[in-house]
Amino acid sequence: MTDQLKERGLLNFFIQCLQDLYSAEKKFIKCAAALSIAGYTEELQSALVAQSHEAEIHKERLDLVFKLLKRQPGEGKCKVIEILTDKSAEIVKTVETGTALRDAAIIYAVQLIVHYKIASYGSLISLLGEIGDDSAQVLLERCLAEEKNADAYLTQIAINFINPAAKKESS
Repeated sequence: MTDQLKERGLLNFFIQCLQDLYSAEKKFIKCAAALSIAGYTEELQSALVAQSHEAEIHKERLDLVFKLLKRQPGEGKCKVIEILTDKSAEIVKTVETGTALRDAAIIYAVQLIVHYKIASYGSLISLLGEIGDDSAQVLLERCLAEEKNADAYLTQIAINFINPAAKKESS
């Protein structure tokens, strides 16, 4: 009986964290789309459009995880993502339009969000290891791998295009 209570407690904690991540993906879909419009270079614009679409796929996968666990996503809001998306909007407002510096700032803001999502997916996967749902774990592992790839791609755009251009602008 005690093990069942502990598992239920762990499952409930997992569901709360999953709901938070679900809310984060929903918010990021809109944020990435808006930031793609604010971006200056085609590389960044394309990357952000792709990330918005990818977040839609992640949301669909999370829907499947909820179904597997016979739970509902709920209507909660992820406070961390609210803060990070507000910060990204602030950055867009404070950095001059049409500059590589703005793109560098956008990459910074997006990577903060992506890193939060990477940490969330990783933690949820480790929790699932204890809960024991292999199907859900596979879905979350795919999302985690895609988030890591998105982060690496943003880093490459920054290193190869954006940051050198931003340095030239400030010279």
